[in-house]
Amino acid sequence: MTPAVVIGKGRITEETRHILVGTAVLLLVVFLFLFAARSDRGALGSYQVTARFNSVEGIFPDSPVRLAGVRIGRVVGLDYDSDRQQAVVTMAIRPGIELPSDSLAIVTSEGMMGDRFIRIDPGGALDFLKDGGRIEFTQDSILFEELLAKVIGAVERQRRERKDNAPDGGSAGGGQ
Repeated sequence: MTPAVVIGKGRITEETRHILVGTAVLLLVVFLFLFAARSDRGALGSYQVTARFNSVEGIFPDSPVRLAGVRIGRVVGLDYDSDRQQAVVTMAIRPGIELPSDSLAIVTSEGMMGDRFIRIDPGGALDFLKDGGRIEFTQDSILFEELLAKVIGAVERQRRERKDNAPDGGSAGGGQ
């Protein structure tokens, strides 16, 4: 006779308990398999495309890929091609999203200091990218810090030029 375990007011036999534990372990294995498949491919059924950039500053695995402001995928890999000296970004795109083969991939941000993501601007081609395809047209990351440094440099140059070209030998600007 199988000993019974008392839980609450009911009784569970050892055999029933083994079935419940086995079912829980099986569900855990299925969950882990689905999680691993999602981690490797972005999402079940997604397809992967690549793009080459000179700079992908601020892009990391899991960075969003957006089309018309809507998240359509994520970055699943970053690599460096030493022959071409470019970053290679691999993106997983949701199933059902068709990207024209002449689409443009742009590294951009959610504002001046926001998180960076890949924006896709669709082209007009009638053929679409397939799994393993490559987006040929790209625009690199524009760093706010670099842009600010260029603006400050230009302002400083103009200030020096005005000072050097002042008729009184550089004392223009109120004696500073």
